[in-house]
Amino acid sequence: MTVRGSAGWLESDGLTALDASELARLVDRTSERELRHRLIGGVREVALREIFRRMPEYLRPARAAGFDAVISWQITGAGGAGRPESVDEYWLRVHDGRCALVSPHATPPDISIRTDPTTLLRIVTGNEDPVLAVLKQRLSVRGDLAQAARLPKLFSAGPL
Repeated sequence: MTVRGSAGWLESDGLTALDASELARLVDRTSERELRHRLIGGVREVALREIFRRMPEYLRPARAAGFDAVISWQITGAGGAGRPESVDEYWLRVHDGRCALVSPHATPPDISIRTDPTTLLRIVTGNEDPVLAVLKQRLSVRGDLAQAARLPKLFSAGPL
């Protein structure tokens, strides 16, 4: 069993095998400081790839009816300590009750979201409210704010 404050589960190759509820529980039991420390390098890449690979699985099609947007996710800190301004980008399109990864810059985004990997992981596992993350200046949103406000309701809680 994972001890509160320990993120040993992030070192394992089993990160991709965790189901949404187990991952949410582990994120909740791990201190933010430990998550920030561990979500660098290869673990960061695996975690981000897994988050965005699973996004389409957690879309609620009925709630996404009539929603049409391209969302640019910019995850900060890609360059590590030497280049903290670097970002990893993932682009999603939600249209006709479906969600898919799309090629970056193929079309201008309707919504741009910028955050760090720890905040993203805490939000998608339901361990942090995105509105509070905005108020704490840990998440920034640009573009169509009305559509952006609908995003949390389009995905099931803990979409990882």
